[in-house]
Amino acid sequence: MNSGTITEEGIWLSHMAANAPVQARRALFLDRDGVLVEEVNYLHRVSDVRLQRGAAALVRWANGHTIPVVVVTNQSGIDRGMFGWPEFEAVQQEIAGHLAAEGARLDMTVACPYHPEHTPGWGQRHAYWRKPGRGMLDFAIKRLNLLSNSSWMVGDNESDVAAARDAGLAGAVHVMTGHGATFRTAALSMNGPDFAVLPAEDLEKALSLLQSRFVAGQ
Repeated sequence: MNSGTITEEGIWLSHMAANAPVQARRALFLDRDGVLVEEVNYLHRVSDVRLQRGAAALVRWANGHTIPVVVVTNQSGIDRGMFGWPEFEAVQQEIAGHLAAEGARLDMTVACPYHPEHTPGWGQRHAYWRKPGRGMLDFAIKRLNLLSNSSWMVGDNESDVAAARDAGLAGAVHVMTGHGATFRTAALSMNGPDFAVLPAEDLEKALSLLQSRFVAGQ
């Protein structure tokens, strides 16, 4: 269910994604560590997987409204040599199991292993894929036929917000889970007339904010 493929770009893509539907849809993008799951720094042990409070409810709500849920996650632990793709996939399986137990599922996960200090030959191609680069979002938007300008991101890092802005999303909810406190000011500074950044303490508040935006088609 959560096994994946390493694409020719060196990016991990879950096998959950089917062919893109004919009708374009808005989507919900989520960061993984510190948002979907509790932050433990370089998560690679199944025993350390714990869903963030409110995560399953957020994903389940999106599932119930036919809103694709896409996780886009930087995983520099791969290029740092701290763990490999098999460990990453095992963690993904565990996350999927926790979500399934609460009636929720992800539509796609895209993971980037690159880091400017640990990826040989680091260059613009790598920067495009690693958040704040927009590559992972662009990839999902194309693969799943998503409406970028009515999709939203939830993240704890300014890089999540910047990636969402540059990929043309409607906005982002910045949460205080994970490393949120460190990046709150920088994240909110990206709020503007064409891209909204909404502050939330946690995923429960994020869900409340997103429900009103999606219902209003914002």
